[in-house]
Amino acid sequence: MTVLQDKAIALQWNGQPEKVFVVDNFDGFLDQFAHEVGGNLSDERCPFGVLLWPSSRTLADLFAREKPVRSPKTIIELGCGVGFLSCVLARLYPDAKVYACDYEENLESFVMKNAEMWGVSDRVEFRPIDWRESPPRELIRTADLVVGADVFYDDSHIKHLPTFARQLLKDTGRLVLGDPKRFRFSQAIDELSSLFELLDHSEEKCALDQEGIEEFMIGTGYKEQKISVLNLRPKALAKA
Repeated sequence: MTVLQDKAIALQWNGQPEKVFVVDNFDGFLDQFAHEVGGNLSDERCPFGVLLWPSSRTLADLFAREKPVRSPKTIIELGCGVGFLSCVLARLYPDAKVYACDYEENLESFVMKNAEMWGVSDRVEFRPIDWRESPPRELIRTADLVVGADVFYDDSHIKHLPTFARQLLKDTGRLVLGDPKRFRFSQAIDELSSLFELLDHSEEKCALDQEGIEEFMIGTGYKEQKISVLNLRPKALAKA
């Protein structure tokens, strides 16, 4: 299994200085991971979740500013990466249990280390999940809120995520997604529309010179990235 060395990066969130653990040397980690999988890197198994991405930063700021969902008791993050957004939501909703879920099991150490640093380790739990399979039985129809930041990397994500998220949500729940509108985004909206009603679609700007944004993103020459935020409500249960 790939050994992950971490580092704490400083950032501002909700007007306060915070820290988040991410991978220490991304290039070195990627080389090690590629060797582990025999060079068979793909969108499906390239664990870029060890970094902090603009979509996650954007959703974290949005929830702090607006709280688009009121008083959820069970929150599930899909594709949680290092768990930054899960920790944010646990901080914002002190009565909620947060399940931080990701395909890559070795991200658990990041999630729980960040949860400890943010003072929410008693309410954040890591779960290894695969969207191509059924959700854990004990989580089906339990979530008041499901969130995902930058979760449409691969065609399989678009095919399976809507159904997986719908199975997790209560009928009264909400699905909130942030995405930089990569080329699969329109297809993702089409797939979501069969199971969800779009309540709101907003465009947020994320400055790429913020603390914690990786240098290779800044090196693109862009000063900011536009993030689409979708707020969705489940359609009738019979269609799920």
